[in-house]
Amino acid sequence: MRETAEMLQHHNDSMEHIKSDIEDKNQKQTAALIEQKTRHTRVIDPNQEVAFTASVTSSSSTWNRGTLIFDVVITNTGNGYNPSTGVFTSPISGTYVFYITAVEYTTQHLAIDIVLNSVSKVRAYCHNSAGYQTGTNMVVLKLQKGDSVWVRFAGGTGYDTEGVPLTTFSGYLIS
Repeated sequence: MRETAEMLQHHNDSMEHIKSDIEDKNQKQTAALIEQKTRHTRVIDPNQEVAFTASVTSSSSTWNRGTLIFDVVITNTGNGYNPSTGVFTSPISGTYVFYITAVEYTTQHLAIDIVLNSVSKVRAYCHNSAGYQTGTNMVVLKLQKGDSVWVRFAGGTGYDTEGVPLTTFSGYLIS
C-alpha cells in the first residue's frame, strides 16, 4: 500500500510539473502574440496626418544638377516639406508614398530621381523625341522619423511648368 501511495505521489508530482510547464509555455506564447500584434498594428493619430504636394514656380531650360526645389506649396499637412530646400523630412516613422511628375523643356530629355537619404530609389524619364514629354514615377518607402526624401537631377536639362503646375512632387503617409 505504501508503494502505491508513493507511486501516486510521484505521478501527481509529475502531473503538476507538466501542468506548470504548459502554463509557462502558454504565457510565453501569449506574450509573443501580443508583441507580434503590437508590432504590426499601427493606428495613425488624425493629428499626425502627413501629406504634401509642391510644384516649381517657373520653367527652366538650363537646370542640370542638384536638388529640384519645388518652391510652390500646394499642400503641406504636417509641415514635412521644406519649399526652401526641396526636401521632405519625415515628421513621424511610417510607410509613405512619393510621386513625381516632370515635363521636359521643349525637346530636351530629362531624368530625375526620388532620393531617400542620398540613395536614388526610382527615376522618372522624359524622352526628347517630341517637345514637352512627361515622365512620372512613384515609390512606397518605409521611413523613420527624420529621414529625408527629395528629387535629384539624374540627366538631361531643364523642366517645364505653366500657371497650373505640370512639374510636381508629392508624398503622403499611408501607415
